[in-house]
Amino acid sequence: MFPDRRRISEALGRAANLIEVVRGDLDRETVDRMRHRLDRKLREIDAVLFEVHAKAARALFEGSCHPGARMVLDIHIDAPGLENLTVSPRLPDGVEAFETAREPGHVQYAITIPASAPHSGNYPEAYDPLGANGEAGVIVSGEVEGRTIGVDLDPEEPLKIVPLKSLFLDPVTATIRIGDRPSSIQVKAAGADPSDWHAPEGWNVRTEGGDWIIDPPQLTRPGVSRLIPIVDGRPISQVQTVAYPHIHPTFYIAPAELKVLALDVALPTDARIGYVGAGSDNVGTHMRRLGLEVTDLAEADLQIGSLSEFTTILVGIFGFGLRRDLQAATKRLHRFVEEGGHLVTLYHRPTDGWNPDHTPPRRLVIGSPSLRWRVTDPSAPVTVLKPNSPLLMSPNRIEVNDWQGWDKERGLYFAAEYDPAYEELLALNDPGESPLKGSLVSARIGRGRHTHVALVLHHQLDKLVPGAFRLLANLVQPA
Repeated sequence: MFPDRRRISEALGRAANLIEVVRGDLDRETVDRMRHRLDRKLREIDAVLFEVHAKAARALFEGSCHPGARMVLDIHIDAPGLENLTVSPRLPDGVEAFETAREPGHVQYAITIPASAPHSGNYPEAYDPLGANGEAGVIVSGEVEGRTIGVDLDPEEPLKIVPLKSLFLDPVTATIRIGDRPSSIQVKAAGADPSDWHAPEGWNVRTEGGDWIIDPPQLTRPGVSRLIPIVDGRPISQVQTVAYPHIHPTFYIAPAELKVLALDVALPTDARIGYVGAGSDNVGTHMRRLGLEVTDLAEADLQIGSLSEFTTILVGIFGFGLRRDLQAATKRLHRFVEEGGHLVTLYHRPTDGWNPDHTPPRRLVIGSPSLRWRVTDPSAPVTVLKPNSPLLMSPNRIEVNDWQGWDKERGLYFAAEYDPAYEELLALNDPGESPLKGSLVSARIGRGRHTHVALVLHHQLDKLVPGAFRLLANLVQPA
C-alpha cells in the first residue's frame, strides 16, 4: 500500500481531467486520429489508481468448462480506498451468471454455459497488460476522490470452453494415387464413439472389429476429401492438454477429421528405401502410404547390416543430431554412395551433429544464422536452375503447380557453401532479397549420388500438399 494515496490520487486525477478537457477542445478529425492514445492514457490512470487503493483483487473460475456445464465464479476484492465499489462478470454471449453469495470483499456467481456454446479459440488475438484479456473477466468500478474509475480484471485462469468429449483418430491423413484401385482405409477412434460420419458422396463408412473402415470410390481428380466423425449430433474435436513447468496448463482444440489426398503421382521403378528417422518427421509413414518400399533402419542396420540391398537411404530431419548411431555410420554411408547408392538428407541445423567436412560425402556447409538462409514466404516464386535434372523430371515432371499451396515457409537452413560437385537445382528468395540456391543441391559421387534437401518437405507432406509428394517420389529414386 502506498503511504500517500491522496497525493497520488490527486495528481492522477488532475492528469485525467486534463486529458478529458483537451479531448473536448480538439476538432473531430484530431480526436479521431488521437482517440486511441487518449483512451489508453485514461485506462492507464485508472489501472494505477486501482493498484494504489486496492489491497488485493482476484477472480477464479472453478469447475469444468464445456458446453452445457455449470461453474462457479469467485471474486475477492479488498479495496478500502474505493467508494461505491461494484463488480460484474464479463462473459461470452449466451453465458449466464447468477449471484449466489455476497459479503464484504467477496462475491460469488453461478455460471451456466449453454449447450450450443462454441468452443474457444486456441490463440488470443493479443495480450494487454491492463487487463480485458480473453473471453471473460470482471468489470470493477469505484470512486476515488470523486472520480469514477474502472478496470477489467483478468481471472487467474482464462475461461476456455472446451469440448466435453474428445476424439483421436489414427491415422488422420491418407493418400490415394489416382488410377490405382482404391483400397479400404482402417481408422482407429479413441476417446469417444462416433455415431455417424459426414462423408463426401460415394464414400462408404462402416465398422469392423471395433475400427472404422473407410471405402473410397474410384477417384479421378486430385484433391482432399474430408470425413468428419459425429458424436452427440455434432462434429467432434480432439483436445490436447498442453502443460509445461513454466506455463499454466492450457488446451489445444482441433477438428477431429480424416483427410484423404488423391493425387497424380508416379513412383520410381525398383526403389528400395532405407529410412533413418529421428522422431521429428513423418516422412517414413508418408512414403509407405504412397506405396513405396520402405525399411526403417535401426542401429544394427547402420552398423553391421548390408546397406547394398537399398537403392536409396533417406535421413530424416535432425537425424545426425539425434541419432549417435547415425553419426557413427557416416563412413558406411559414404561408401554406400560411392558404390552406387542414393543418400538423401533432409534439412539439418548446423548444431545437429553436422560436420561440414565429415557428415556429407563432400563438403557442405549449412547456413547460419537461419534467418539469413531461409525463405519464409510459402508462396515465394521458385526458379528451376536445372530443368533437365532427373530429380525434377522423373518419374514426375515437377512444374509450377507443384510449388503452389505450400504452408508456413519454403525452407530453412539452406546450404551456404558446398563442393563444386553439387549442382544447384533451385533458386528462390523472399521479396526484396537476393536469390538463395542452397535449398536443393545434388552431386554425383562415385557411382552414386548425394542430395541435400533444405525445403520443409516433411511439413508439406503433413499438410497434404500434392507437389511435395511428387517431389519426394523423385528424390528417392535410385542414383
